[in-house]
Amino acid sequence: MTYNLVKTNNSLPSKQEIKDFIRTSPEPIKLRKIAHAFGVNAHDRSALRQLLVDIGNSPNDWKFSEENLDIPELCIMEITSIDTDGIAIAKLVDRSLKNTKFQAEINTSSKRGRSPILGDHILARITDKQDVRITAELIRILPKNKMQSYVYGRAFKSKSAWYIENAEKGMQRPIQLEIGDQKELEDGILIKAELKKTSDRYLKKAKLVDTYGNIENPKSILAMTIDEFNLVEKFSDEALKQAYKTKPISFAQREDLTAIPLITIDGVDAKDFDDAVFAEPAAGNGWRVIIAIADVSHYVHNDTALDAEAKKRGNSVYLPGRVLPMLPEKLSNDLCSLKPNEKRACLAVEIHLDARGNKTKHRFTRGVIKSMARLTYDSVQSVYEGLSEERQLNLPSGTLDHLFAVYKCRKELRKKRGALELHLRERSIKLSTEMHPIDIEIREQNQANELIEELMILANICAAETLEEKKRTCVYRVHEPPSSDKLEELILLAAEMNIKLPEKANFSPQQFNLLLEKGRTPSNKELLQNAILRCQSRANYSTKNVGHYGLGLQRYTHFTSPIRRYSDLLVHRALITACNLGPNVISNDSEGIIAEICSHISETEQLAAKAERRAINRMANIVLSNLLGTEQKAIIIGITVSGLFVSIANGLAEGFISRKSLPDDFYLLDNNKTQLTGRHTGWKFRLGDSLQALVSEISIVSGNISLSWIAGGFIDNSASKKKRKKVSNRKKSILKKSKAAISKG
Repeated sequence: MTYNLVKTNNSLPSKQEIKDFIRTSPEPIKLRKIAHAFGVNAHDRSALRQLLVDIGNSPNDWKFSEENLDIPELCIMEITSIDTDGIAIAKLVDRSLKNTKFQAEINTSSKRGRSPILGDHILARITDKQDVRITAELIRILPKNKMQSYVYGRAFKSKSAWYIENAEKGMQRPIQLEIGDQKELEDGILIKAELKKTSDRYLKKAKLVDTYGNIENPKSILAMTIDEFNLVEKFSDEALKQAYKTKPISFAQREDLTAIPLITIDGVDAKDFDDAVFAEPAAGNGWRVIIAIADVSHYVHNDTALDAEAKKRGNSVYLPGRVLPMLPEKLSNDLCSLKPNEKRACLAVEIHLDARGNKTKHRFTRGVIKSMARLTYDSVQSVYEGLSEERQLNLPSGTLDHLFAVYKCRKELRKKRGALELHLRERSIKLSTEMHPIDIEIREQNQANELIEELMILANICAAETLEEKKRTCVYRVHEPPSSDKLEELILLAAEMNIKLPEKANFSPQQFNLLLEKGRTPSNKELLQNAILRCQSRANYSTKNVGHYGLGLQRYTHFTSPIRRYSDLLVHRALITACNLGPNVISNDSEGIIAEICSHISETEQLAAKAERRAINRMANIVLSNLLGTEQKAIIIGITVSGLFVSIANGLAEGFISRKSLPDDFYLLDNNKTQLTGRHTGWKFRLGDSLQALVSEISIVSGNISLSWIAGGFIDNSASKKKRKKVSNRKKSILKKSKAAISKG
C-alpha cells in the first residue's frame, strides 16, 4: 500500500490504514510522521491522537502473530520502572486481555520532548519477541486521565431511559447511559461508563463499563473513588512474595539504642509507627534529642518488585476507614513499624541543642531500638494540660516534660525565623463498627501534634544539611513564594476589611501572620486564613533547592516517614550511602532519573489528596443527609459571578447558593471579588455576611450541597433609587419614541 504525502480530502486515515503504516514502517513511529504521511493538518491532530488511542484500545483486531502471546501488537501500557539508561519496563493496562502479566522493555530516551516517567500511560508497538525478553517502541505518551474518556457517577432511571448523575463537581447536566445487556441495574448503583461521541451538544451519552454497588454502601463509594482517581489497590504477586519472605534482621553491626526510652506518638487509629522520639538534658543547659525512623531501606532494595510497587504508588493513601499502603502490610504494619517492646531496625539522628533550642551538631546512625510505649496525641495532650501525669502512662519521670521543653524552644525559633502560622481544621469521618459514617469530627492541631511536627522538621533539616555537605543528590521538599497574581485576591479582601497593608508589601510569612492578627472577628480571621491558603504555591519534590517558603527554611527534605512516602525512602538511601552506614541500599539513579521520580511522586501526592477530599465529602454528605429540606445559617466564604459559596452546620460542611435563587435581578461581581450586587434592586451579598438558606440538594456522589436563599444580605437603598430612576427614564424615552413612530405612521 502507498501513502500520499498530501491528503486529497478532509477525512482522517482509517484505522486499518494507520495499522498498516505502523506495521510496515522500518523505524519508530511518531504522531508527527503519521500526520505528515497522511497529510493531516494541525486542526485535525487532536482527532488523530484519539484515533491512535482508539486503536490501542481495540486489541482484538490487532493480535501479535505468535500463537503463545495473546497480546496486541499496538497497545496501551503503563511504565512501571525506568533504569539509569532510560530503559523502561511497561505492563499492559487492558484487564480484558488474557496475558495481563505481560511486560516489555521500552527505550524511553528522547532527544526532543519529555520522556515518560513512572506511572505514565503510553501507546507502544511490540517490535520483537525472543525467548528471554520482549521489546517495544514508544509511539506516544498519553495525556493523564485521558487514556479513555471515562465518567463516574450514580445511575438513575427517568421514564424509560437511564442516566448518570456525574461525580464531578459542577457537572449538573445528566448523561444518558447505555446499559447494553446489563438488566440488573438499579437506581442508586455507582457506575463507571465510557463517553461516546455524539452530535448533540446538550445531551452526552456513555456506555456502561462497570458497577461498584449501591451508593448507600460506603464500600461502594470507596471502590469507585479508588478507580476514579486511578489509585493502586493490589500489590503484584512478586512484591507480595518478597514481603512475606522477609524476616526480622540480625542486629549485628548496628548501634544498640534499646536502652534509650524512646516513645511513639501517633493518632489513635494509626497502625504504621515510623518515628520514635526521646529528649534529655545535656551539659551546658542544652538538650540531647534522638529521633529514630524505621529503616525501611533495609527491607526495600532498589530495583526490586517491592521498590517498583512503592515507587509507583508514591505514598500511602488514607481514605475514611480504608488505607491503601505504599508497602504491603507485612512491612508497613509489622516489620517496619516501631511497635512497643519489640526490637526494630532504625535510621536515627542524634541532635544536640543549646539552651535556646539552636542545633549545635548532629549525626546519623543505623541502629536498633525497642520503643517503650505507643502513645496517642490525646494522651500526651492530657499530660501537657495537666489533666493526667506521666506515671499514669507508665513513663519514666521527665519523659514528656523533656520533650515539651524542647518543643517550646523550637516553637520560639520557628516564630523568630517567620514560619507561616495557619491554624487549619481538618474534617474526619467517624465510622460505626459496620464501617458506616455516623458523625463528622473536626480535628485541630494541639500542642501534642505540634511537638511531633517540630521534632520531625528538625530531623528533616538535619537530613538536608547532611546530604548537601556530602554532595549527594537530595530530594528536597520545596515550597515557592506565592505569585503576585495569586496575591491579588488577598490584597482586595484586606482592603474590603479596611486592613491597611504596607505600600510595598513583600508578603513574607511574617506579614501573613500579622495580617491574620488584624482580623477583628472569628469569621474575618477564617476568611483571611482561607484567602492566604488559596494564594500559596503547592509544595512538591525536586532535586533543585528553592527553599521552603512556608516553614521559612533554606533547605528542607522529607526523612521521617519512609513507610508511607517514597521521597523519604530515597532520602534514607542517600544518607546511608553518604554516611557509609551500610550496604545493599545504594541507588545508582542519576540526578535526571531522580528528578523524574520527584515529578511522579509529586503527582501521586496531589492525586491522593484529591481522592481523600472527595471520599470525605461523600461520606460527610451521608451524615448530613438529614439536613435536606432544613433551614440553615450560612456564612458567605466565597463569591463568584455564578453565586455564593457558604459554610453551614457550624463549619462541618460547605455549600453553594446559585445566583438564580437570589432575589430576581442582574448581579454583578465587584472588582474586589468580595461582593455581588444587583444592578436594579441594590441587593448586596458580601464576604462574611450571614444568610438564612434552605438545603435543597445533598449529592453523595459528587459531595456537593446546594442551597436556596431565604433571607440575608442587604439592600443599598441609595443605589437602588438611582437604578430605578435610570430604568424609569429609559422607559419614558422608549415610550416617547414609540408614540412618535405611531403618529408618523
